[in-house]
Amino acid sequence: MTLRNMEATCNMKMENRKENEDMMGRIMKKDENDKRKIEAIINERVQSELSNRAKERMEMDIIKREEEIKSPASSPKDVNIQRFHGESSKYMKGIARVKKNDFVRTFDFGTPQDSGGEVMIIYNDLKSLPDDEKIADVTTREKGEGIVELDVQVATKNCHAMHVVTVGNDNSKSCIAISQNYENYHIQKWMRTSSHKSPLDPNQPLRAVSRGQQSNGRVSFNPPNMDLVQKHWTMLQTYFSSIDELMENLKPILEKIAIRNTVVVLTCNHGQSELLMNFVCNAQVKGFDLRNVLVFPTDKETKDLAEGLGLTTFYDEMNFEQLPTKEAKSYGDNTFKAMMFAKVVSVQIVNMMGYDLLFQDVDVIWYKNPLNYFQDDTNPLHGFDMYFQDDGAHSTRYAPYSANSGFYYVRSNERTRYFFVSLLYAGDLILRSSSHQQALIQVMTEHASMFGLRVKVLGRDMIEFPGGWHYHRRRDFMKQVVKGEVNANIFHMSWTTNKNNKLKFFQQMGEWYLNKNCIGKTKEEIVGNVTSSLALIQPCCLSEAEIICHYKDKPSKIPCNDSPPIDKHGRNFW
Repeated sequence: MTLRNMEATCNMKMENRKENEDMMGRIMKKDENDKRKIEAIINERVQSELSNRAKERMEMDIIKREEEIKSPASSPKDVNIQRFHGESSKYMKGIARVKKNDFVRTFDFGTPQDSGGEVMIIYNDLKSLPDDEKIADVTTREKGEGIVELDVQVATKNCHAMHVVTVGNDNSKSCIAISQNYENYHIQKWMRTSSHKSPLDPNQPLRAVSRGQQSNGRVSFNPPNMDLVQKHWTMLQTYFSSIDELMENLKPILEKIAIRNTVVVLTCNHGQSELLMNFVCNAQVKGFDLRNVLVFPTDKETKDLAEGLGLTTFYDEMNFEQLPTKEAKSYGDNTFKAMMFAKVVSVQIVNMMGYDLLFQDVDVIWYKNPLNYFQDDTNPLHGFDMYFQDDGAHSTRYAPYSANSGFYYVRSNERTRYFFVSLLYAGDLILRSSSHQQALIQVMTEHASMFGLRVKVLGRDMIEFPGGWHYHRRRDFMKQVVKGEVNANIFHMSWTTNKNNKLKFFQQMGEWYLNKNCIGKTKEEIVGNVTSSLALIQPCCLSEAEIICHYKDKPSKIPCNDSPPIDKHGRNFW
């Protein structure tokens, strides 16, 4: 073989070798890609299997927990794990529960309470746990027996401060979120809704809403528009320009009539005057002393009637002369709203001048002098700044107090004085909401939180202070009332559409002592020009109650079964 042939043969072998190496490289690369694809498929299947298993385990855990809740006796007794984990353990160390009735008796924060139930106490710091190490241990660790129930004194002994949060009874699909952050004393409300004033929509994200927004989209709290603001400013301008003169004229009157530094304040126009007159005649027959009653009449006719019944009056003509003289036809109408200004001013000025007071609407009658209840130093509830009758309407609109602004007692101090000044400033809220009561509760809630104003609502279960809620909702209780078997102080005919129904309901209850010839009349029409301070007592006040049946389905002193019902499908009261 020649040298040239040998070189050619070598080159061919080298080329073949290179081709073989390239081919092997391509094959190995293909194998590597295939291997990666296979591994990816395997990993995907493994992860899917693990996820399914984790989901199955989670579902089994949920079922197991539900079974443990339903049958705590079957829970394992050897469980001993920390209750709170992760970041939450930094501000939640332990948890216990106490009976709600015991808690409220110990820490009475004034709002109405339903009986029964429990209070959950979360301990934010190890130092706030109960002293007993065994008790402290069961609050911080899960031992298979659920959350421990403790005596309220034991549970709260080391709580140097305590935040109280209450939730409603209708907790359908609701949650409570607790976050460690810059301290906040207000509840933030979120709801699944498309926008402000839209109804609940489960398909929408949670959005921040007004605390007054309801599931139907209705919003209880709306800001006043500028027309209402300016209308209120005009009223305030008149009041502020006359305040010095008012106080100068009022001072000798208060000094003369106050008993134990206390006066009873009422305000009324001529349209409601028969209810005022019935209150006086009712009290006259029962022998009550009304010397410290002060009426703020909003017209000359009511001033004359009140004085003719022996009451002291203060007629602020400058501020009240523009108020209507006719009665409100229904709750919240224009006449009703206008008269609310008189309710604010009459209380604010007496309170500011340093007097304790009982304010009541004219649709209240007394069984006993209610001042004795509030002035009793031995009364367990003696330490509050303000006391309100429970309205009974425990709705979002009146939360959290449901305080009835037609019957309440106030001690004059720096907290109450500033509260009523603030309520005076918030008169445009009354105009916007058509409710003195709603605006009062809004302002009062903030003052209770901000300034420590102590407010006590005399709950619906307190038989001493029944009212319209009992009248329309508690038939058996009202039978005891009309029989005189209840140790009540007063009765307030609230929850009633208008004056005419109030009159009829009082007549049925045997609490109407006003002669029909004096209803809707002026003093001059009744007794002419007689100037005696008691000129109206004899012609207008009956010695016995006038009992008249009107409706068979409402409380009555005697059976009224032959009368028609006032409510649809109303059944006999007796």
